Amino acid sequence: MKILMIGWEFPPLISGGLATATEGLVSGLTKIGHQIALVLPHFPHETAEKIEELNPHLTIVSPEHPFQPQRLTRPIDNTFVSESLQKSHALSAVLSAGRAGASVDISDPNTISKLLSHYDTANIESLSLSTEEKQTLRSRLIEYQILVRSRAGALHSEFQESWTPMRSDVSEQTEILSFLANDVVRGPHANLFDVVHAHDWMSLKALAQLKKTSTLPVVLHVHSTEFDRAGQHGNQKIQSLERMGFHLADRLVAVSNLTRRVLMDHYGVSGEKIDVVYNASNLAHGKNNNELESSFTHQTTSNEEKPHEALISFVGRVTYQKGPAYFVQAAHRALQLQPNLRFQVIGTGDLLPSMRQLAWELGVLEKFTFHGFQSAKKVETLLADSDVFVMPSVSEPFGIVALEAMAQRIPIIISKQSGVAECLMHALKVDFWDTELMADRIVGLVRRPKLRHELQRHGAREIDRFTWETSARRCVDVYQKSSHRLHRA
Repeated sequence: MKILMIGWEFPPLISGGLATATEGLVSGLTKIGHQIALVLPHFPHETAEKIEELNPHLTIVSPEHPFQPQRLTRPIDNTFVSESLQKSHALSAVLSAGRAGASVDISDPNTISKLLSHYDTANIESLSLSTEEKQTLRSRLIEYQILVRSRAGALHSEFQESWTPMRSDVSEQTEILSFLANDVVRGPHANLFDVVHAHDWMSLKALAQLKKTSTLPVVLHVHSTEFDRAGQHGNQKIQSLERMGFHLADRLVAVSNLTRRVLMDHYGVSGEKIDVVYNASNLAHGKNNNELESSFTHQTTSNEEKPHEALISFVGRVTYQKGPAYFVQAAHRALQLQPNLRFQVIGTGDLLPSMRQLAWELGVLEKFTFHGFQSAKKVETLLADSDVFVMPSVSEPFGIVALEAMAQRIPIIISKQSGVAECLMHALKVDFWDTELMADRIVGLVRRPKLRHELQRHGAREIDRFTWETSARRCVDVYQKSSHRLHRA
């Protein structure tokens, strides 16, 4: 199948779990033979070229990287890959031509067409913006494209000081995503794709426009809702947009049964329209089962507590949804029972100052290390030193990070209010608000090596069930359902 995927972020540009999930699904779908055009509101040209070189089944579309339909219309073989690379080098040379600050008449349609040759900028007129906002967006994109074309001779400071899609606000990025996605399916490319696979609320403006201009079946992948992120009193505009998109899409993919219930109970979506597809872990397993069994055999199985300061980890955005206050409260209680503990927080968010303040008020701040936002590789390294991983989320649609901790042989404690809790057997589960039990579980894992090692051993085997190829095949089943629905209509 040829899939038009409307994304938001993709590694190495990561701000949250959506990038990890998108990368996993793209990897899984392309490995089983499907081709994807991934539309993003921002993605550097050079990085896109390198990724496409590694994965010939994927083409990336962004303001910096033109759509290359030939990657989807020609068979994938060594000859095609070689020719594609030659064309990409030629394109790089074209983009490097020109001079920064060139005089441009943005009122001239021919000039616009030349500068943004891979966009139909007239499509900007279909966006839900005022006339002034449309003209501003068009002007910004043209100025940005001039800078991109002249980047070989441009100073790095020019990029930092100039407007870029990455630095624009979220609303403007959703508009960019909308007109890029619609441009891909216009004209000669109208019948190129078999299905649209969109992700979360940021893609919904694009989805709404595609439903007006295309007959392609649309599958919306729901990784998180505004209700999960902020409860009943979240952003009403986003909730309204979600409600519209959830009903407009032909089928929905929920990352857990927990999310499926949220869609039904809080957004009024029929359960018959929703399929559950669990996420997976991107971390490779460093040891096979035989090696793992051997390593555990040589570890102590006594019930003596660990002599060193055991490290307890929290990884994720420091927001209400992730339950940071409950982590601090559980740490406070655990330290009363077991003083030789340390706690680390990997991530940032609006509640980080409050989290620090609470740790100070409870007298445990010196036991905490706050690492802030880190790259995926750095998170993996920091997490590897952990003795226990805790995910106390108030409402977690899935929780990929729990699988990643499991993949690193770390025993995990997760909230019952997480999607991943419904599909894992070898994890300790608590209600997010039950900080007494959470603390008891932390101390129990530190004091009881045998329990810790059993969770590690069985968790290492359980994680093998979660692969992106499996998730991808489930998504393909959903694509086929959405197509059948349109044929019946």
